[in-house]
Amino acid sequence: MQLLHATAEAVPYAKTGGLADVLGALPAAQAALGHAVLVVHPWYARLAAEPPPLWIGDVDVPFDGGHVAVGVGTLEAGGVRFAFVGHPLFQRDALYGYPDDARRFALFSRAVPAVAARLGFAPDVVHAHDWHAAAVPALLRHAALLPPGLAGLPSVLTVHNAQYQGWADAADVVAWGRLPGTLAGPLALHGKGNLLHAGLRTADRVTTVSPTYARELLRPAVAYGLEQAFADLGPRLVGILNGLDLEAFDPATDAALAASYDADDLAGKAACRAALGRELGLDPGRPLLGVVSRLADQKGIDLLIDALPAALAQGWNLALLGAGDPALEAALAAAFAAHPDRLGGRIGYDEGLARRIYAGADALVVPSRFEPCGLAQLIAMRYGTLPVARATGGLLDTIDDGRTGFLFAAAEGQALAAALSRARRVVDDRARWRSMQAAAMAARFDWARAARAYDDLYRDLVAAPRAASAAVAATARGGLAPGEAAALDGSTS
Repeated sequence: MQLLHATAEAVPYAKTGGLADVLGALPAAQAALGHAVLVVHPWYARLAAEPPPLWIGDVDVPFDGGHVAVGVGTLEAGGVRFAFVGHPLFQRDALYGYPDDARRFALFSRAVPAVAARLGFAPDVVHAHDWHAAAVPALLRHAALLPPGLAGLPSVLTVHNAQYQGWADAADVVAWGRLPGTLAGPLALHGKGNLLHAGLRTADRVTTVSPTYARELLRPAVAYGLEQAFADLGPRLVGILNGLDLEAFDPATDAALAASYDADDLAGKAACRAALGRELGLDPGRPLLGVVSRLADQKGIDLLIDALPAALAQGWNLALLGAGDPALEAALAAAFAAHPDRLGGRIGYDEGLARRIYAGADALVVPSRFEPCGLAQLIAMRYGTLPVARATGGLLDTIDDGRTGFLFAAAEGQALAAALSRARRVVDDRARWRSMQAAAMAARFDWARAARAYDDLYRDLVAAPRAASAAVAATARGGLAPGEAAALDGSTS
């Protein structure tokens, strides 16, 4: 099959979070299965591509009542072709965080079909990711002026984190995409335009990045107002667990570590632990907790702060790396200052230090309030570091409590402290700790498994009978088919 991914991030070109890791790995795993894969991505001012993409020209994109010229650049990596959409709206210091973000990514979404046509790429399935590309399914189903062969293509939307949705005025969203004006109401949420909601209403299938997160999205606390839209999907909502790049994260070959090791010989892990303690000035005689995280409410860092007195009393040291909420940063900095030989780390991000924490810590704390999938616990287990984590989302799907890590249920500092106490007791039982390390390192959450799951979903979608394309044909001409409500409910797939 020919597969098109539309994404705002992909490693190594641009990254703010786990979305980039997925789009850096999943397309390559799909290419390895024999698919032709195109990834369409914004051409940011600080695109980390060396050499830069080969510029192949401009394409005209229907947008906001007229046409906008965007540049197209391409490169190939890992058997995957990448196409980068260039426009002044993407030539900024940061990827996101601007008042016109919804407009910026509406333009990106509108450019995706035009870029595919410019490259002569005829996808069998279009796979959009998160709110930045969530307008793509609506455009394929309802927009005018699509290139030949693109209207009505099967579409998949993956929700990597429903907390981020892309809000704007509903009429503006419809105008930017040159969608029928009657869609302003059906695609709106609480009277406002919401790009993620538009994708949920129009994609043929919606996936999330773990089975448990798919179930949790039916709850208001996790869905952030979209719980009814997720509930309405019924069986069209599927959870497919993310993977880990087992070559990129391998303690036997990781050049950032003080020593290499594997499951058969953990002597190098002890050397990594000692080296990390020296780097951070920590008391070498105590077991070591690690934290590599955004400092945010979602990540439960306040639970960690609440549990710190108990953790210190239990005998743990802590190595932390992260940045985010200024109040959390300040609280952690104060704790570091109060216990310089017990708590250490850095406010910020450093890829090398992150890997040294994954390898040098005995246990990794992941106290997230919700976690769509999570990468940290997968890396930790790969490095023989046992996760202590909340039983939510992908954490619950990947950690076997008491065998490969330690889970706790309540989003409370006291519950985290109790889980740390359990882990601390096992540290002293070296035979059991070694057994748990071996089980964690033997766990395999690779991308080949995830790619096969998506392959099954795509094939079912392509093979599914599709309704006579009345809605597609009508909207391609600029009008609406009579069964508009049914089309929005997804019953045309």
